[in-house]
Amino acid sequence: MVTLVWNRDDVLAIYASLFEKEDPFRYMEMPHNILGCLFADKVAAGADLIGISTSRCYSYYFREMLSLCSIDLKWSASDTEVSVIWGRPGGRQKLIRARVAPAPYKRDNRRIDVRQLRQPS
Repeated sequence: MVTLVWNRDDVLAIYASLFEKEDPFRYMEMPHNILGCLFADKVAAGADLIGISTSRCYSYYFREMLSLCSIDLKWSASDTEVSVIWGRPGGRQKLIRARVAPAPYKRDNRRIDVRQLRQPS
């Protein structure tokens, strides 16, 4: 399990499609309604399907679109570039570039070794 950090420009293109003449891409709810329907998006590297992305959400803290991803171990290294296939099969789809990051994404400072903290002078 890894975190995917979605490409900002590709996410903005999803919203921009709402103002185009042709059919827009599937709407990307923000913030994501976690209690709503669960979607899973295919993750690809070139023509190879390498994982499934779920739990997409916008993080106000990081100012990024993030998701969790079950991914083939070969592609799980941090900073690996992959693509999320956004949109329903048979409809308009877009490849959204994403970067692999650790899960959990936010560093957990509760597990810091307090013996390493500076002592007051």
